[in-house]
Amino acid sequence: MVTASGLAPPRLAVSCPRAAGRGCGGHHRVGFLRSAPVALAGPAAAQLRCCASTVDDGVVSAAAAPKPRLPRVVGMGSKLIGCGSATPSLSVSNDDLSKIVETSDEWIAARTGIRNRRVLSGNETLRELSVQAAKKALEMAQVNADDVDLVLLCTSTPDDLFGGAAQVLAEVGCANAFGFDITAACSGFIIGLITATRFIKGGGIRNILVIGADALSQFVDWTDRGTCILFGDAAGAVLVQACSADEDGLLGFCVQSDGNGQKHLNCVSSHVESILSKTNGVPSFPPKKATFSNIEMNGKEVFRFAVRCVPQSIEKALEEAGLPASSIDWLLLHQANQRIIDAAASRLDIPSDKVISNLANYGNTSAASIPLALDEAVRAGKVKAGDVIAASGFGAGLTWGSAIVKWC
Repeated sequence: MVTASGLAPPRLAVSCPRAAGRGCGGHHRVGFLRSAPVALAGPAAAQLRCCASTVDDGVVSAAAAPKPRLPRVVGMGSKLIGCGSATPSLSVSNDDLSKIVETSDEWIAARTGIRNRRVLSGNETLRELSVQAAKKALEMAQVNADDVDLVLLCTSTPDDLFGGAAQVLAEVGCANAFGFDITAACSGFIIGLITATRFIKGGGIRNILVIGADALSQFVDWTDRGTCILFGDAAGAVLVQACSADEDGLLGFCVQSDGNGQKHLNCVSSHVESILSKTNGVPSFPPKKATFSNIEMNGKEVFRFAVRCVPQSIEKALEEAGLPASSIDWLLLHQANQRIIDAAASRLDIPSDKVISNLANYGNTSAASIPLALDEAVRAGKVKAGDVIAASGFGAGLTWGSAIVKWC
């Protein structure tokens, strides 16, 4: 809860019994006692949210300031109450790729499980896909765009290098929301989901849109059959809403990273000669014009990393949740390779009929893959209220993380 002065009163730290002696890496988490909200009246209440929401000809209009919100309450739980997704119109099959590089449908499907992928074309943009997915999530959740407090855009390929969350929330109509981008490639959505729950628990935020969206087709070398067969473009979104602590839908989580693995999967910046010619005698100035290389991946090393670390991550998240693997209703992994998905399911002893996979139709859509697969499963009636989902994302960085969540 935030007072009219903008300062948060002291919070009482208490041990979280569920996490005691368990959790990711042995870390002990601290919870907060939930206190009753303090009612604010008069001018003080209007100061809970400051700053205007629109900019007109470079002048911020105070008259257009967001409507006052209710006092924030910390220590709340989180629940997923809506989801949505969107994909480009162009579908590229394995047979289509065989006309570009030396490959075949049989070769690709046997090694990856992928048969088709969607790719941005024409005037389509990743922002448009993100907006569509977000609107569908709001519609399912029956939440007005004006009631969204925060938008997290999880992407490594925004249309604008400076980020796309602000544009997305504006087009969705989230006039009272703040937004920012999270860059963690294929792990992005899981990190965004966990971040959203922490904003709710520690910041008193009520409604958060978490969008996973990527267009890796723009950074693929389409002459390299080792990578061009893998990636597609898409966007997926969920609406995370505050709830009472005893209804908390995030049961446990684990996030990790290891920069030593960056050499195995990356898309680094590169340079071309500067268009400027005069250096005034300084040999290293002006800087060269920046661009990005294509995606580079050591497939064997990434595979070994995933089949080892993903099950371990899920086991740690389950340990924090105090749940056995047998309590999982659905296993939902980042859709990178069917062999990785099968290996993780086998280690966790989860039968194939409890594994969610749409990899064959969309390929690896990076941060979009988990919310895209979740949305399809929910709308198909597979995932139902109360189902426990073990979700895990992994990829460039190297980063990986898992969350045990309950669908509302």
